[in-house]
Parts: sequence; C-alpha cells; structure tokens
Amino acid sequence: MHPLAIKPPPFVPRTEEMPLPCTTCPDVYFAPDNRESHKERLDRIAAAQLLCAGCDEDRRAACADWARTNREWGVWGGRTERQNGYKPRNHSAGPGTGHGTAKCGTEAGARAHYRRGERPCAACGAAARRRAAERKHTSP
Repeated sequence: MHPLAIKPPPFVPRTEEMPLPCTTCPDVYFAPDNRESHKERLDRIAAAQLLCAGCDEDRRAACADWARTNREWGVWGGRTERQNGYKPRNHSAGPGTGHGTAKCGTEAGARAHYRRGERPCAACGAAARRRAAERKHTSP
C-alpha cells in the first residue's frame, strides 16, 4: 500500500480485487506540504479528476456530496473545494495567498493554524504565548 494511503469515507466500498484510485495514489488528490506553482496545481488537479472519472457516476456524486457536507479539501468526486463553492476549513487557502506558508514554531505559524480552523501545534502555541508575554512586558 502507498505510504500516503488515505482511509476512504464509509460509503466507499473497499475491495482488494479492484482498489479505488483514491486509495492507491492519494498524492494527486491533495496539495503537497510545500508550495506548488499554479501550473503544477492545475496539472495535479487534472490528474486527480481523470482518475475520478474511472469511478461510476453514482460513486463520484456520493464522494463529492460527502466532501461538500464535511467541507473537505482536495479533489473528491472529481471536484475541488472551490468548485463546490467553499473554502476548506482544514487547509490553507492555496498557493500564492500567503496562508499556510508560515513556519511552525512561530507566532505566524499559530495564526496560520487558526486560519485553517485548527488548534495550534505545541511549538506554534508556545511561540504565540512567548510573543504575547513580550508584548505585555514592553507595552507602556
């Protein structure tokens, strides 16, 4: 199994004889941790949508509906979160926006976590607390 293999939603039947594309090559369905160019993003999404086309129409519709309901990020049922009309709650706003590019362990990293609707990781939370303490001690 691919090291990045995802656990499919409960409605997706799993069979060993015919694994679904999204369970065997998930890297094309989700943005990488590092920034990607606009062309790389479009190429990755096109590849994911081509793989999604291999599933029957009912499964694609169920997948897209599930992602819309759960406000998932990435390509689900051949549709991106933007095509579904929302900004995802658990991922950066995308390449080129400045969101999600802050390093972990910094105050900016903590803000990026909050923008994504997440609790800051321990390193970012500690950095934000340190910075708040510094501001408190330096204010008149």
